Amino acid sequence: MSETWFTADLHLGHGNIIKYCQRPYLSDDEKVSAGESTRSGPRVSRETIDRHDAALIDAINERVAPDDVLWILGDFCLGTVEEAAAYRERIACREVNLVRGNHDAPGFDGLFSNVIDQGMIKVQGKKIWLNHYPMRSWDKAFHGAWHLYGHVHGRLQEEDAKNQKHLVRDVGVDACEYVPVSFADLEKYMAPREEVFWEWRRGLNS
Repeated sequence: MSETWFTADLHLGHGNIIKYCQRPYLSDDEKVSAGESTRSGPRVSRETIDRHDAALIDAINERVAPDDVLWILGDFCLGTVEEAAAYRERIACREVNLVRGNHDAPGFDGLFSNVIDQGMIKVQGKKIWLNHYPMRSWDKAFHGAWHLYGHVHGRLQEEDAKNQKHLVRDVGVDACEYVPVSFADLEKYMAPREEVFWEWRRGLNS
């Protein structure tokens, strides 16, 4: 049976995001300049961008089989439609779906199997609300639907950890060790959170 995978915030071709997020693909000299200020200093080299892009695409292809399903929750790449098409062609998975992010141009739509702004999907009977942006309330949240998001590059992980009854997960690469997350992995992550959630729900009716 095919697996369903999730990722976000690849930012392929986006040199500044490598520096802003301190992704582990900078050269030694770039690490020094980025350490001084992530918002200024020299531009990231083409070699570093290529190394970053290859690592993220290889991480997808090593895990996601051609007949699996991959959802990218926004910010696929920075570039032209032609550049986006070249990146898409390097991903072996045949069904790649996009949830639009703030860096995804309208012209990218034709490169993906399905494109949405946000919405509910169902995987093995589990309802999952997808949005590029983190939400604190979403469709069917009160009934146990999960919410997956990106955009914030791991900045809400501590908050999410403290709120165990919130069935949420940042699936962006900065929050997931630069690899896609499988539905099976999400089931393991959500299991203890669902226990807390349903205990909370039962308490409302007592």
